[in-house]
Amino acid sequence: MKKVFITHRLPDVARTLLEPHFEVRGNPDNKALSEEELKEVVATNDIILATVLNKITKDVLIEANGLEVISNYAAGLDNIDLKYAEERGIAVYNTPGIVTSSTADLTMALFLTLARRVPEATSFVKSGEWKCWDPEILLGDELEGKKFGIIGMGRIGQAVAKRAQGFGMEVVYCNRSRLDIEGAEAMSLDELLGESDYISIHVPLTAETKGMINKETIEKMKKRPILLNMARGGVVNTEDLVDALKNGDIRAAGLDVTDPEPIHKDHELCNLENCIIVPHIGTATRECRHRMAEIAAQNILKHYNLL
Repeated sequence: MKKVFITHRLPDVARTLLEPHFEVRGNPDNKALSEEELKEVVATNDIILATVLNKITKDVLIEANGLEVISNYAAGLDNIDLKYAEERGIAVYNTPGIVTSSTADLTMALFLTLARRVPEATSFVKSGEWKCWDPEILLGDELEGKKFGIIGMGRIGQAVAKRAQGFGMEVVYCNRSRLDIEGAEAMSLDELLGESDYISIHVPLTAETKGMINKETIEKMKKRPILLNMARGGVVNTEDLVDALKNGDIRAAGLDVTDPEPIHKDHELCNLENCIIVPHIGTATRECRHRMAEIAAQNILKHYNLL
């Protein structure tokens, strides 16, 4: 019987689907395996059900001894050396379609929180500063008619576009290929940066996108936008983001991902009032996590023609 190793404690549905067909073992804790632990896992199992925290590099995969499948419990695949996996004949799968709604919902949650200055307002009340109604305090943005720029118009970008349009915003986007998106205008990256009141990032982390938001591109953001990163931390140069938030070139930032990740509580980003950071919870709904585990397991079953 082939051996499956699950690298994190995931919803039970994954084991339920796999156990009739495979010998299933797993990491009992929700913490990343070390490189040495991963090397042992790839050397002793036929199949791995992995998460984004598992850096399955070439150095790890060199130790593989009969590994046939990696099923990634994630939409992205940047934690896996895909080229070397292909060279070794290891099939790699992910769960791209399942995460769309939950990630788009969180994008708008962070955006609205920043646009209406909710953290400041909450602190205002809790610190005892609220003495009376005041027509001049904590003025935020009215969204109707504002320009919402989306970098990366895949499934999640399109879902965010629909939500932004629901608030009456004008949607513009930058994508590798021009798409037929009703009510959304395609632009070059420079045009989007220059014209958008708000910018939301939804691109995979690749050699091309790594550090694409940096000092140079931030200088093109003429409207001092709210910036949202729901993609990967490495898409944004952290040092340049800190500088932009401090000097006002970016009005505020909402981050579901960071570089480094996880980010330490003493990091400068964590101490800026105009920055909200949440711990990579774009897919953190009960429904989404259940479906991710289900699809990740089904990808394995399909590979062996068991479904």
